[in-house]
Amino acid sequence: MMPELELLAPAGKMDVLYSVIEAGADAVYLGGKRFSMRGLRPDYNFSDAELQQAVDLAHGRQRRLYVTLNNLYYSDEIDDITEYLFFLRQVGVDALIVQDLGIATLCQELKLDIPLHASVQMGIANLEAVRLLEENGFARAILSKNVSMVETAAIAAGTGMGIEYFVQGDLCVAHTGQCYMSSIMTGEHGNRGLCRKPCRWQYQLLGGGSEPGPYKYYLAHKDLCLYPYLKQMVEAGVTSFKIEGRMRSARYLGWLVSTYRQALDRLIANPDGYSTDAKEIEALHENRIRNYTAGNWLKPLDATAVDLTGEREPVKGQAEIMPRLDVEGQMKTATAAITEVPELTVKVGGLDGLEAILPLGIDNIILGSEIIRQNKQNWTASAVMKAAQMLKTGPSRLFLETPRIVSQKDLPEIADLRTLALQAGVDGVVVNDAGSLRMFKDSGLEIWAGYGLNIFNHAAAQFLFDQGIRRITTSVELSRPYIQSMLQAGTPAEIVVHGPLPCLVSDYCMVQAFHDKVDEQCPCYCVLSEYSLRDTEGQDYRIISDAKCRTYVYAPYDLCLLPYLHELARAGVKSFRIEGQFYQPRNLRDIVVGYQEALRCLAAGEPPPSGLGARLASLSPWGLNAATYAHDPS
Repeated sequence: MMPELELLAPAGKMDVLYSVIEAGADAVYLGGKRFSMRGLRPDYNFSDAELQQAVDLAHGRQRRLYVTLNNLYYSDEIDDITEYLFFLRQVGVDALIVQDLGIATLCQELKLDIPLHASVQMGIANLEAVRLLEENGFARAILSKNVSMVETAAIAAGTGMGIEYFVQGDLCVAHTGQCYMSSIMTGEHGNRGLCRKPCRWQYQLLGGGSEPGPYKYYLAHKDLCLYPYLKQMVEAGVTSFKIEGRMRSARYLGWLVSTYRQALDRLIANPDGYSTDAKEIEALHENRIRNYTAGNWLKPLDATAVDLTGEREPVKGQAEIMPRLDVEGQMKTATAAITEVPELTVKVGGLDGLEAILPLGIDNIILGSEIIRQNKQNWTASAVMKAAQMLKTGPSRLFLETPRIVSQKDLPEIADLRTLALQAGVDGVVVNDAGSLRMFKDSGLEIWAGYGLNIFNHAAAQFLFDQGIRRITTSVELSRPYIQSMLQAGTPAEIVVHGPLPCLVSDYCMVQAFHDKVDEQCPCYCVLSEYSLRDTEGQDYRIISDAKCRTYVYAPYDLCLLPYLHELARAGVKSFRIEGQFYQPRNLRDIVVGYQEALRCLAAGEPPPSGLGARLASLSPWGLNAATYAHDPS
């Protein structure tokens, strides 16, 4: 029996709302002037009065209306959001599309009965994540655009929640919600709807033993079009078909919705005899904005998913300069001793690095579970067991960390990691997605939240504490006042203070694109040479890859918050974290020693040792930067 299917259309203005309803949308999603993504265009989105008109119009035509509360929010915005939630309930919206887990906390505390839809920005990519949301009152999951057809079917088969998937529109080359590039490079948060589109800048790709080639759009993803696969989407369990484009015109979206409406009506009326319409496909092609791709739906991303030429790229941008931090010049004299000195946590990439820092008596040591191809050593099961044995009698606590990306096909490895953690007798685990959290909830291990969970406020942290989390790592996108406001709310938090800055993680291998090849079998070009992207300002972004052919792009400079340790400690940070997994063992040891010296000075109320900042800078050949922490939030 054919399930009830929903065609979900966007609207950025009132005339667009009329257009998509007339064209046959079953439901419309839109944002208010407050707390919505797509904040770069003040002439778009709906005022409070317009929201009431929009609800009345939709309900008068027997259509549903969903409101996007899909930003990440600061702690000092929570009171205003509470008021806004009551307003949205009063006007009668049918659901809220949310990214920030703090909204779920607020709805529970306020006993609001508005259905919650988990935004695509949550990066929901596995069944365990869907089940955790379902257990906490969510009615629908909008799956990550990186989830394949096979994975979607497995997720849909295991849940009673509605499954929504994008069928048409703009795509980001990064995994959903895991791109911090705009924040790090410009101070404008993609996860708050202000992305400056650094993925649409031009870059050279360096490496491979050859001179840099011409500038190309190495990160410019083509637009998604799954019109040819509607039947397969239904068979995979998708029940809501979402069109992207809240900034598009009434004419364009009306035509687009009408095209999908006709196709879905034919599919509903005659599933067995359904076929695509050649004229509709031709019209989609003729009216395209960018060229089209099926994204991850059928296969992992390859070079065919990106338009290197930029010929049809409508939002070409210009690179911005990331200033180098004068660490020594920014060092401040301590004003008073810190009575509760934060712990020190170090993430280490292999046994050699662990041996180098083992005598230092670090509070917490983290072993990452990704297999990084450029690392000479990785944390295999045998290496983890050896590390646990090495730390058995020492003062350091040992944590395993799950990957930032856990797709449906990765769940067996998380199950194996759980077994390994218990066998090795580690003290805890750091999780970076909702699915991993659910799989470790009943393990008896101490659970921390990694920065991959994008925690911006104390309400979101509370949601995680209710699930058994003991400590959260704040988002690497947060600047100084917003970290401090979260800490003032009493949130037990860890702050990343040193190490490579992650811009994005992607399923797309740009190194393979550099070689102009699309290979069924991965040729592993990435381990034959070091690779990086160079923007038009001459800044280089390191490229790292893992065994799943996921690509990690890092910022030109490493993070260093050494000059700000005193103010962070005074604000109540529980622990400082060094991302040390890519440093040579000797350099890592010296960096850790430097931070331990700084912590001893905090405890004594003494100024930091002269030359400490310069010494740390010399240990980071890429240079250092305070990144989003020091950005002016105004």
